[in-house]
Amino acid sequence: MTASIRYEFHLALLSLLTGAGLMIVYDLVCVLRMVIPHGRLATGIEDLAYGVYSAVITFGLLYEQNDGAFRAYVIAGTVLGMLLYQRLIGGILLKYLKKGQEYLRIRMKIHRRRKKR
Repeated sequence: MTASIRYEFHLALLSLLTGAGLMIVYDLVCVLRMVIPHGRLATGIEDLAYGVYSAVITFGLLYEQNDGAFRAYVIAGTVLGMLLYQRLIGGILLKYLKKGQEYLRIRMKIHRRRKKR
């Protein structure tokens, strides 16, 4: 395998991992929203900040690995990495986090009732 093919393969793999990493960060934002309820404005600001963060990270990948040259397959790989993470890991993780959140709500209600007595 030539060096240029190895480089392209490495860049494609990095783009997949970048996409998965971006989704992990977004899942953390979702967990924050579960723990601390947000209004529309705060949610909008968080989403805007996440969008800027995602753009900076993706641009950084292109800049550092490809001297800033745009490669459509890098963007496609990032999106594919996001989708694969969401389908394989993210959905399952959030399902269990929501169950944990519901469990904590029930425990807090029980604790409040005992405290009132």
